[in-house]
Amino acid sequence: MENRVGFKEALGLSGVVPAVKHLEDLTEVLNIPWVAVVILIGGDINDLEGILKIRGKYPEKYLLAHVDLIEGVGKDEAGMRYLKRLGLEGIVSVKWQLLRYAKENNMLTVQRLFLVDSEAIRTGLKIIKKVTPDAIEILPATVPKYAIDEFRKVTDLSILGGGLLRTEEDVRKALSNGLTAVTASRRNLWKLR
Repeated sequence: MENRVGFKEALGLSGVVPAVKHLEDLTEVLNIPWVAVVILIGGDINDLEGILKIRGKYPEKYLLAHVDLIEGVGKDEAGMRYLKRLGLEGIVSVKWQLLRYAKENNMLTVQRLFLVDSEAIRTGLKIIKKVTPDAIEILPATVPKYAIDEFRKVTDLSILGGGLLRTEEDVRKALSNGLTAVTASRRNLWKLR
């Protein structure tokens, strides 16, 4: 792991963090040289050992799982201990309590926030103060710049954007609004740099 950069730096390396639904896509994204972080957004608990075996061939890369979207994983403290024991190094979740359990188990954490209005921004700011995740993912990635600026005023965390991205132009616009990177499940966006 001597070539591995820190998580915060890794998030900003490519601009696009692939969000992978299917096991067969994992090797493809891990082979993209500039991709340093991948988020698993599909499958179930029975797939995790095989996924982590594949990921083990790429020690310089980070693999996180969006635990709200992985079936069969207990959405509790025991579930986070199990994931850590399996070798998963981090999680993404909308549930701040799960992030707290993951942090207690020395896992990386990304707090996912849906910014639908000004109240959601205020609530999101309170949550990140309470949990102190390693990064934030806001949805949709197309939120106005001022919404991203509200988070930039109070934290130096990496801010990812996810959702409603279809084209390279969508990605460029989202990044120009101040996001560290975007998460993308669309294959046509994975190789953008």
